Amino acid sequence: MAGKEAEKRLLLRNETVAICATFFLIGLCFASWASRIPAIRDSALLIPVTLGYVLLARGIGGVVMLPLSAILVQKIGARRLSIYSGWILSFSLIPVALSPNWEILALVMILCGASFSVYNFSINALASNLEVRLGTSKMSTIHSWFGVGNLSGAALGALASSTGVSPIIHFSLLSLLMGAIILNAYRFIPDKHMYESNEPTKFYIPEFAILVLGFILFLAATTEASTMNWVALFYTDFLNTSEGVAAFGYLIYAFALLFMRFMGDRLRNRFGAKNVIAVGCLVSATGIGIAIAAVNVWISSIGFFMLGGGIAVIFPFIFSVAAKQSSHALATVMILGAIGEMLSQPVMGYVVHHFQLDGGFIFIALVVLMMGLISWNAKLLKERLFS
Repeated sequence: MAGKEAEKRLLLRNETVAICATFFLIGLCFASWASRIPAIRDSALLIPVTLGYVLLARGIGGVVMLPLSAILVQKIGARRLSIYSGWILSFSLIPVALSPNWEILALVMILCGASFSVYNFSINALASNLEVRLGTSKMSTIHSWFGVGNLSGAALGALASSTGVSPIIHFSLLSLLMGAIILNAYRFIPDKHMYESNEPTKFYIPEFAILVLGFILFLAATTEASTMNWVALFYTDFLNTSEGVAAFGYLIYAFALLFMRFMGDRLRNRFGAKNVIAVGCLVSATGIGIAIAAVNVWISSIGFFMLGGGIAVIFPFIFSVAAKQSSHALATVMILGAIGEMLSQPVMGYVVHHFQLDGGFIFIALVVLMMGLISWNAKLLKERLFS
């Protein structure tokens, strides 16, 4: 009996490491693409307008595929779906580097966005299934490996750019690396997972409680995307720092996200998802106030650390709760999150244009406070999924 228990723990530990590796890959891919945008812009002869079209195409591909992901994961299983979509995502980077104009690049980015969404959906399904079998909160720790991959991809992208490595060489080597990791990681992930079903697919109408979770994720995506896209400009234009210091400011924010995701599961097990999210939102809004009022690089950086740390656990907690309801519930909240990410950026641009950068971050603070209030009253977040 003791030998079987030890073997079971070893298998679960190996599966946990393998699933963390899948999240590392998605962060690595995301940051690698983002770090080479200037080079891709030049090779594809993009101007700001056409770059906007390309980014929109990626978002459209992602949103369209999310409802289909819920159906596909029922038919072929999360494991196989994540393998197929992971390979497509890995090797879709190569045509990105070869695209000669914005029209072709936009078509390629639809494929990238679609495969990214399917892969993201399927690995969250895998992580939720593991969390259920472990009987304890694990999603925040698993999601933290996206942050590790994100920082690693940004570092590799900066190294490739500074040493003159072309995007095609960079992305080709990255595709091979990602493909090799996928092959090895999935040896430790079991075949059978929840959601698999041979029953006919029915039209899904989300319950109000699921829509509430989705709206929280909509606001969380608005906050994260707006902060990531505007924090560097806050340092250069509002605090009058150099670009190097602005990069440091972004790093502070990203590190806070990563650190608190490593801590999130312990907090959730002790205090519950609702309390952690609500208090975190209050901390984040306070951090924004400190960052604006201080007009000092070091104190403002403390404020951005509070902002990142406070909102860090929202994505993994919402994904965890939604995934335990059904695959369609997970798809619903992810769709609303993706829409929030897309729609928030023109809104943020409008606010900054009319009310300056401090007005833009006050807008983010208001979104965060609304998110905390809704989370405090969200029915599904009040439930203790793990004792």
